[in-house]
Amino acid sequence: LSLHDALPISYQSAVTANPYYWSNHNTLGGAYFDFGDNEKALQEFQKVSELAPENPVGYQNTGAVYFRLGRWSDSITAYQKSLDIQPDATVYSNIGTAYFFLKRYDDSIKMFEKAVELSPQDEQLMGNLADAYRAAGRKDQAAATYDKAIQLTFRQLQVNPKSASATGDLALYYAKKGDGGHALEYIRQARSLDREDLQLLYYQAEIYALTNHQKDAITTLRQAFQKGYSPEEAMSDPELGSLMSLPEFTKLVAEYSGKKN
Repeated sequence: LSLHDALPISYQSAVTANPYYWSNHNTLGGAYFDFGDNEKALQEFQKVSELAPENPVGYQNTGAVYFRLGRWSDSITAYQKSLDIQPDATVYSNIGTAYFFLKRYDDSIKMFEKAVELSPQDEQLMGNLADAYRAAGRKDQAAATYDKAIQLTFRQLQVNPKSASATGDLALYYAKKGDGGHALEYIRQARSLDREDLQLLYYQAEIYALTNHQKDAITTLRQAFQKGYSPEEAMSDPELGSLMSLPEFTKLVAEYSGKKN
C-alpha cells in the first residue's frame, strides 16, 4: 500500500467513525483534491456544505474543484454561496478569475475591485485586477494597476528576496506590460529559486507566449501538462493567445485533455 493510497484510507476511517462531523469530510476531500481525484473531492466537499451549511469552507472548496475542472459557471455559483456567508478577498478574486475565463470582463473587474478593496496590499489581487482591465481594453488603467502590483511585489521582495512566487509574479507583470527583457530575466530567476513549482512553470510558458517565443512556450507548456497542469485552463487563457492558432497547441491540448482523472 503506497502513501498515496494510505492517506485517503486513514481519512476515510475518520469519516466512517463519525460521518456527521463536517471536518472529517473536509479533510478527506482535501486529500482527494491533492491527489487529483476531483470527483471524490467534490462529493466530500458537497457533504461538508450539507452538514454545515452556515460554514463557507465547503462552498469554497467545492468552487475550487469546479475551477480546476474548468466548470467556471458552477465554480462561480459555489463561491457566491461562500460570499453570502462571509466576505473574503480571495473568494472575490476567484470569482473574478472565473468570469475572466468566461470572457465576462466587466463582471471580472467588479469582483477584482472588491478583492482589492478588502486587501489593498496584496500584489496578486492587484495584478488580477490589472489583467481584467487589460482584457477589457482599459489600457491606461491596466498600466497604472500593473505598476501598483509591481511596487507591491518589490515591497514583498524586500522582506523576502528569495521568494520564488513573488519573483514569478513580478516577471508576469512585466510581460503583460510589454517589458519582455525584465519578464524573461525574472522568470528565469524565479525558476532557479524553485525548479519544482508547477505554477512558475506555467508562468514561464505564458511569458514565452507573451514575448513571441512560441516554440519555447509550447515546450514549456508540455512540461506543465506532464506535471498535471490543467489543459482546460490553458485553453481559456488569453495570455496564450499567440499559440492558439498553432497546430502544435491544438494537438498538445487534445493529448492532455484526455488524461483527466
